[in-house]
Amino acid sequence: MRRAAHPGWLPVAVVAALANANFLLAPFVGARVDLAVGVISELSVPTEPGSIWFRLGDGSAGLLTALLALPLWRSGPRHARFRAVCLAVFGLGTFVSALVPVTCAPSLGPCPASSVGAELVHDGVSVLGTAAAVLAGAELVWRTSGVLRALALLVALVSTGCGLYEVVTFFQGGNGGGGDSQRWQVLAVSSWIVLEVVSWGTLHRRRAPSR
Repeated sequence: MRRAAHPGWLPVAVVAALANANFLLAPFVGARVDLAVGVISELSVPTEPGSIWFRLGDGSAGLLTALLALPLWRSGPRHARFRAVCLAVFGLGTFVSALVPVTCAPSLGPCPASSVGAELVHDGVSVLGTAAAVLAGAELVWRTSGVLRALALLVALVSTGCGLYEVVTFFQGGNGGGGDSQRWQVLAVSSWIVLEVVSWGTLHRRRAPSR
């Protein structure tokens, strides 16, 4: 019988979550992008102040989250493999988005046509990763109970609600709701990363043989 992944991975999850929420650094690095208007990705534009910190944050969050997929895949029960795949997809998507940042901040002025290619790649992997996080968060609600389920449900509702709002506003010709919605969603996804690893301890206790 497989043992559940050890909750000693919790510090890794916390660091990944904090790195994922790197937009919180914006006021401290002189970022010009107003997240009430622009989107979080604009913080990583190479010409913007402090952009290196946002790319490092995304890269670190991506690698650490992808790393968390390994113990869950190897040690968790079969149903947990879905969330392990979602962790890997989110992690790799976030890492690639750090390697291929957008090259222009539309909220600060017009962008040249040459910026479209990088934007498509960056947005594509970001959407794929976020979708994986939303799906895994919903599955986590199903697999948990008690206080952990209540927290997972809150996180899933915020993440899903923000995602739907962003999709609707994007197809209405907007920029996905701007940074306000994104900030809540990023915080929800960061919380999901931590709750996922916290759930491993519960998983282990459920699978431990009775004496």
